[in-house]
Amino acid sequence: MSNSTTRQVDLVIVGAGFAGLYQLHRARGLGLKTQVLEAGDGVGGTWFWNRYPGARCDVESLDYSYSFSDELQQEWNWSERYAPQPEILRYINHVADRFDLRKDIQFNSRVKSATFDESRVRWTVETEAGEKFDA
Repeated sequence: MSNSTTRQVDLVIVGAGFAGLYQLHRARGLGLKTQVLEAGDGVGGTWFWNRYPGARCDVESLDYSYSFSDELQQEWNWSERYAPQPEILRYINHVADRFDLRKDIQFNSRVKSATFDESRVRWTVETEAGEKFDA
């Protein structure tokens, strides 16, 4: 594996759902060079993929939203106590835009493998397209 074909990063996050976006936000705060790999062409994870009629959260909207930013909590108003899928997807897109998270997300990138090298204490993550990331 040559360094010219492998991107060096501090952290690879698999998926741009709620957890992945939060991890990215935290990693930036720690000054880590981070790459998110997302199989879909948008953020949202479950809320991106599951668009069936009647899809909604079974947790109250305020409890399901991020609490790391007072400003974010003040500027977003949920329309229902238990938000439907389209509103949750709008919310997570708003978060991605509000914190400029998309610049560290590579969309349409499905992870093929993740291999830990004990001697280097590093992970090599490869996408189905053959891209490699060393973290």
